[in-house]
Amino acid sequence: MPIDKIARDAGNVLKHRAVWGGSQNFLGARWVERVVDNVPAPARERVALRFLSLSPHYFYDRDLSAESSRNRQSREILADRLVMPHLAPGARVLDYGCGPGYLAAAVARTAAHVAAVDISRGVLACARALNDRRNITYQTPEEFRATGGSVDVAYSFAVVQHLRTDVLQQVLKLLAAAVRPGGTLLLHFAVAENGWRSEAEWVADGSLTGRAKLHYGLNCFGRSPAEMVDLATRSGFTDAAVSPLSGSITLPDDDIADQHLLTARRAPRPAGNELRLQNASVYTRSVIKPGGLSPMREDR
Repeated sequence: MPIDKIARDAGNVLKHRAVWGGSQNFLGARWVERVVDNVPAPARERVALRFLSLSPHYFYDRDLSAESSRNRQSREILADRLVMPHLAPGARVLDYGCGPGYLAAAVARTAAHVAAVDISRGVLACARALNDRRNITYQTPEEFRATGGSVDVAYSFAVVQHLRTDVLQQVLKLLAAAVRPGGTLLLHFAVAENGWRSEAEWVADGSLTGRAKLHYGLNCFGRSPAEMVDLATRSGFTDAAVSPLSGSITLPDDDIADQHLLTARRAPRPAGNELRLQNASVYTRSVIKPGGLSPMREDR
């Protein structure tokens, strides 16, 4: 490996470590939230953009204003094409892994309320600075869980590929508890092909760079459609279907359009002895679709 690449990777790891809050908690260091929240209002947006530029998942260009505009434009397209068709009037929505809040703000144009959830308090502070809306509540998973709120639609974009399977299972458990029976789940994910490595391949990578990226959450896991359907189904969702996004949506400088989307419904919550039968039958109702996106809105 070239020396300059090793030096660049090492520099990136050190930079991310300074603002890291552990695991996938980018910008989770406690001082980040305090700085963003307490900086004078006229400078708050600029400071938030600068912090976001330190993370590998949000901004890719040194022109922070251009990157902010690109994110806003791409998330409005995602909202219009992939989320809005599932929203009935008065819909309440959960955005898991909301990041800087660009997608939450786009969805909030139509939804009655968006619970925008992220594990990083620093990122949530940046989201409030950049995308604050009256009908958006930015909170951590623990804060959202404590509200006991229910939603009609839950979605997560550009998140699943960063989560180990055990963590993803916990996230799906939270989403299943939040989505009302008959409600909709939307999960964007990457398939383990075209350079996307599986979790097992990442774990087996013994190189210094590979171990550092895995430790600091700079990995990207690919998963098969069958694995994603199985995970969703075991978490209490039914009618799980996977569709490739390629050809159905175009985003500016964003690889989400080359990946996949899982849609599913929250299974009814049976009582007593019906629970075992329901869990057995839910597997027979899952399917992987070769292509095309179809809204799963419930008439009500």
